[in-house]
Amino acid sequence: MKQRTLANSIEIVGIGLHKGVPVKMKLEPLDSDMGIVFYRTDAGVTIPLKREFVVDTKMATVLGKDGVVVSTIEHLLSAIYAYGIDNLRISIDNDEVPILDGSSAGYCMLIEEAGIKELDKSKKAIKIKKEIEVTTPEGKRVCLKPSNRIVYDFKIKFDHPAI
Repeated sequence: MKQRTLANSIEIVGIGLHKGVPVKMKLEPLDSDMGIVFYRTDAGVTIPLKREFVVDTKMATVLGKDGVVVSTIEHLLSAIYAYGIDNLRISIDNDEVPILDGSSAGYCMLIEEAGIKELDKSKKAIKIKKEIEVTTPEGKRVCLKPSNRIVYDFKIKFDHPAI
């Protein structure tokens, strides 16, 4: 399988979920092997989508570098993953991506409108060869197991009557 990016740039203005402020966001194609990167236009800081830049996960996934953060990226990243996009620059002028309707649907529509471009290099992938489990002191747990197919199994437990 080949790496993918957008065929064209696309821009929107929306509202951040937690702060409720307007955010201008632009999705731009990148070449092979450049990965997914966030660029804060107001601060001039680029933050690669890599685990070492994850600074918080309590109420949202937050990336940070040099004191600059990008927050509430989950729904956007879900859409990017669903379309198999490997290389993309996400430029925003505030610290939260727009929430849109609260799902990934709006981001899927943006990606559909911009189009997908297949690049010349093969996708990078990892192969899980042995079971890996991480548990936090609070009891949160994640486990990866070898498999010949993609399987996701989630469980959630909150002490709240609505859940």
